[in-house]
Amino acid sequence: MLEITVKWSKTADVDVRRRLQRPMAVGKATARHIKARVLRGKTATRPEPFSTDPKAGPKKRTRYYLSPAYAKELGLGGETRWKSSAEMHTTKGIKPGTANATGGMWKGLQVRNYGNKGGVIEFARSSLGASSTRTAITKKSHGEYEVTVAKGGRLKAKQVRELARDEGGNVKYRRKPKLVRNRTKAAAVFRNSRVGLLQPTPAESQAQFAAVAHAAEAVVVHAFGSKLVHSGTDNGDRRLFDAIIKEMT
Repeated sequence: MLEITVKWSKTADVDVRRRLQRPMAVGKATARHIKARVLRGKTATRPEPFSTDPKAGPKKRTRYYLSPAYAKELGLGGETRWKSSAEMHTTKGIKPGTANATGGMWKGLQVRNYGNKGGVIEFARSSLGASSTRTAITKKSHGEYEVTVAKGGRLKAKQVRELARDEGGNVKYRRKPKLVRNRTKAAAVFRNSRVGLLQPTPAESQAQFAAVAHAAEAVVVHAFGSKLVHSGTDNGDRRLFDAIIKEMT
């Protein structure tokens, strides 16, 4: 659940990987720590509550809709219509600002090298979205063909397709599950809940600084052959500090 993917670019040779070993280690430990914190319902800033407005998308509607595939993934069975986003998320016990509905977005969390300069924590890949793509169903038109001239002058016939309709003459539609980029989902969480999912707390930022300082001090001490003495720096979030030190060694 808390595994973090480490992604190296194709141009990251042995020297680059050696140079960025510690920055990537800091990123990996931090990503795992933040993920665990947010999944516990603790965000760096106070989230806005889920909307009680049935509006879903650019058009105002009387219900809040989910795609059948997304509802199934959430364990909601065939229930795809809700009064609002707040009702659906409350029913599933999902806390505002955590973006932990199906878990698909968090599975895309990774640490990636930024050229030869450092590492970045980001949401990569795509996962199932709450909405679906609506497309009209077509069928082959009986006895109608479209004739075209293919390469070499050969005639090519293709059977014409027409819109499929029900007994009342209404066009039939199908809904296909829609994949959404995880970075787009994260942006939507910030837009709706005002929470930066990967934003560190002040204590976490301090832990990063302290861990890097500790590692640098250890290198200097080793070079001069003396003993490492704690400098008295505030370690901030102790759990993250220890995780970074462990990841770097």
